[in-house]
Amino acid sequence: MTITIKFLQDCQEHIPALAKIWYETIRRKWVKEATVKSTIVELMQHAQKDKLPLAIVALDGNDPIGMACLRDNDGILPEKTPWLGSLAVDPKYRRKKIGEKLIDEIKSLAKSRKQEKLYLLAFDPTIPTWYSRLGWKHIGHDELLGHPVTVMSIDL
Repeated sequence: MTITIKFLQDCQEHIPALAKIWYETIRRKWVKEATVKSTIVELMQHAQKDKLPLAIVALDGNDPIGMACLRDNDGILPEKTPWLGSLAVDPKYRRKKIGEKLIDEIKSLAKSRKQEKLYLLAFDPTIPTWYSRLGWKHIGHDELLGHPVTVMSIDL
């Protein structure tokens, strides 16, 4: 397994497969009105490098296996920026440090844009424990799309 990370802008042919991963692992459960088609449309808006929102893709050879986004905002706390969002890894590739690689790349991208802090929100109440092990700090709770979310940050 050789994992590479690319900007979505450089491999847009993978948008349908990535949208399916994102939809199946996150959006279907937490965004009731979402469809794979609407997820494709939203992901297409992240196919850029020079401004936010942007997305990066983890590839095993030429197979898309995960993604993460860097956004100005993720739907809450507009005074806080930027946000790690939509971290999604194909379930067959979990527990292989791919999520960590994607997070590290998003952190580097935020830092290269002169950011000092990065934020995230977690719908799933079990996920903050994993992020805490990676150095993220719990900073509060909020609500998004009718669901409670945990808000976390990390210094860059």
